[in-house]
Formats: sequence, structure tokens, C-alpha cells
Amino acid sequence: MSAVKKLEEKFGEKPIVEMVYQDENAKVVRFYLRNGQEVKPHTSPSSVFITVLKGKLAFVSGKQGEEEILCAGDTIFYEPKELHGFKALEDSVVEAVITPRPDKMKVSLG
Repeated sequence: MSAVKKLEEKFGEKPIVEMVYQDENAKVVRFYLRNGQEVKPHTSPSSVFITVLKGKLAFVSGKQGEEEILCAGDTIFYEPKELHGFKALEDSVVEAVITPRPDKMKVSLG
């Protein structure tokens, strides 16, 4: 069944994280950040595709912490286990598609 999730502005004292959708294969999460708020660099076992829906952010990626500035309409892709994070340079909303869902991944013990 299809669903519509309208873009809202839900800014707070800390970044707001909202689950937009999830199924067996992926999850979609929105982040609402005021100017200066950030999601600290971290890694994920999944592929992560992030699209800026509103605003302007500095994205960090890779082992050297390279920085890339993205604006509304831009998308950045991260490989599994690649370091990534972002900081809002103005009030911003980003949407992340994470696949496969980390909690659904099978772990190989060798």
C-alpha cells in the first residue's frame, strides 16, 4: 500500500530523528537540524543514501574526514562501514535510505 509523508519542520534543541518508513529490506529516516546542530561521524553496516530536502549541510566522509557541502536537492552515497556524518550550516532536513536494514542483516562468524 502506498503512503504519503509530507515534509514538515520539526526542529528542536537537539537534532530530531523521525522514522518515515521501514520494511524487510530498508528503512527511511528524516533528520531535522537547526543551524549548527550535527550528527557526529559514525559508520553503518549498510549502504546509506542521504538526500538534502531543505537547507545546506557539511557532510563528512571517509577515513580522512573529507568535507563536502550539499544543498537542497543534492544526494550523497556511503558504502557499508564508511565513516559519515553531517553538520547543518542552516536549518536543514535530510532523508536517509538505509539498506539493507542493519537489524535484518545476517552476521557471519567466519
